[in-house]
Amino acid sequence: MARRRFLVTAGVTAVTLAALVLAGTVLGPRLRSPEQAAADAAPPPASPVTATAERRVLAEPIVLRGQVTAGASTPLPPPAAAVGEDSVVTKVSVQSGRTLAEGDVVIARADQPMFALVLPFPLYRDIAPGDRGADVVAVQAALRRLGHGAPRTGVLDAATQEAIHRLYAGSGWVPPAAGPDPAAGTGLKRSAVLLIDRPGRTVSAVHVRVGSVLTDPKAPIVSLDGQPDFVAARTTAEQAKLLTAGQQATVFDDATGRRAPATVAAVGTEVATGPDGTAGVEVTLAFAGEPLPGTAGRAVRVDIAAAVGTEPVLAVPLTAVLSRPDGTTFVTALRPNGTTADLTVTTGRIAGGWVEVAGPAELTAGTAVIVGKGG
Repeated sequence: MARRRFLVTAGVTAVTLAALVLAGTVLGPRLRSPEQAAADAAPPPASPVTATAERRVLAEPIVLRGQVTAGASTPLPPPAAAVGEDSVVTKVSVQSGRTLAEGDVVIARADQPMFALVLPFPLYRDIAPGDRGADVVAVQAALRRLGHGAPRTGVLDAATQEAIHRLYAGSGWVPPAAGPDPAAGTGLKRSAVLLIDRPGRTVSAVHVRVGSVLTDPKAPIVSLDGQPDFVAARTTAEQAKLLTAGQQATVFDDATGRRAPATVAAVGTEVATGPDGTAGVEVTLAFAGEPLPGTAGRAVRVDIAAAVGTEPVLAVPLTAVLSRPDGTTFVTALRPNGTTADLTVTTGRIAGGWVEVAGPAELTAGTAVIVGKGG
């Protein structure tokens, strides 16, 4: 009986030990101390974030607001005598890009040609046969330059009338009679002359077409020697010190999202107030290619990479440079074997988030430097 009781007790003990072993195996990994649980819940140690030291030209990005402005040109308006409700354009004889020579017919109005002539003053009257004066002298000189053989008499005589006839005939036109009677001879109406200051100018724009009516003496018929659109902007005196002619820029049209390359053409030397009341140093930029279409008079954004120096220097991101209590500065280099070293550096110019540095031989272009810590 005692033996049986012993066997039962031994069996129960064995089962209990087996259960404890099993519980330890299953539950053991889940049973942690509070300290272990806190340690396991903590984030992994931060790893360093690095950047690479570079040799680069330091540049400070400058962002300006500017306005696309139409380039300068010389307008060629009609003579006052050619303006009126019946002054209808019946032919346009020039086009953009053509070089305008003296004696060229620019347009015809009411089926009569308008000649480009170089005169010292606008004609102040219709010149009729027998008229004399300074205007006749000027017209005779122009006719001689054009090879029509006018005399130097200062009188609209028969020889000068023949020269005027040759001017018209050479362009395929018949000169109008000086009066209702054809026998009255050939004169020159002031409405037939477009005054130009010199030949050889280029027609940059034609502002009329067949059917246009010349009603405004200030409205040009054509524009000559038109310059391309440019960007006028203003900047602070400090930023202006970083700008020089020839620097590259990009012009952005915020309305359309289009962009175009440009260069700095000129930088002012003094702070001035513009028409809009904005004070600053004037900066003019020229488009490097075709101007942004349809932007004349529109505000645009200009991005300029203004160089602080002209030669590449050894530089690191500004966030890589730290200070010690004694005032010295250093960068922490991450070596290829994973170790780090604090390298004392001397800092120089700062631009665009980079700083010029000089340090030990270990610090060269390509050296990895710590700029922060990541997760």
